[in-house]
Amino acid sequence: MSILRFPTRRSCIGADDDSPLTVTPFGFAVARDCVAWQSVGEIRAYKVDRRTTDEAFVEFWMGNKGIAISEGRAGFDELEAAMVAAFPDTACWRANVQFPVRARNETVLFRRS
Repeated sequence: MSILRFPTRRSCIGADDDSPLTVTPFGFAVARDCVAWQSVGEIRAYKVDRRTTDEAFVEFWMGNKGIAISEGRAGFDELEAAMVAAFPDTACWRANVQFPVRARNETVLFRRS
């Protein structure tokens, strides 16, 4: 599995997106975009202030192309479990972005050396 194509530098897959999210031991796919774990160069996490709540995102970067997936998106729990299995250092990502409230708190969870 490899990256097929990304129309822009960053694609955001929000909670309201209904394209299927498929997770495998080798990576994941959203609609026609496939990401292999071996192609991931960096994983970041951050949150966005939505006034009454915060929405957290995990962003996967492959070279100069990235895809951000919301924690509220259907299938995110499976994606998170697979991400932690492939990249154990990402397990505490929520603690890194929760506080302070209303701040983006962007953090790099993984960077391939």
